[in-house]
Amino acid sequence: MKSSLDLIVPRQWIIYQNVSDAYISYEQAYAERISFQQLTDAGSPWPLYPDHSTTEIEIGKLPGGHPLMATIIRTRIPNENNIPDPTDIDYDAKLLNNPSEAETWQIQSHLTYKIGQDEYVKSRTIVRSQ
Repeated sequence: MKSSLDLIVPRQWIIYQNVSDAYISYEQAYAERISFQQLTDAGSPWPLYPDHSTTEIEIGKLPGGHPLMATIIRTRIPNENNIPDPTDIDYDAKLLNNPSEAETWQIQSHLTYKIGQDEYVKSRTIVRSQ
């Protein structure tokens, strides 16, 4: 029994690494293709920092059908020179720093998962500008 476990554990780690790499790559692609309107909307998959969304997901299955579970945490951080809110006290100064009215966002996704007692995190930060 012990020898079969010695064979399974390293394979399980490799499977988790490959599947989690694939999922975090999906997150990156999703963050790169979502429209700016959806990204900055109140119902965005990436809430405005310091808020964040936390979702438990199935990222794959081990042989025999055992699910590989992980947690995805998402948030977005505005650049300090983004288009100012007209109600801001320093609206005029902010507008001077951003005459083109460009917006830049850091979109963050963090994937956490456990293998045995060890917890792992993979993250991606995507910078989007408009």
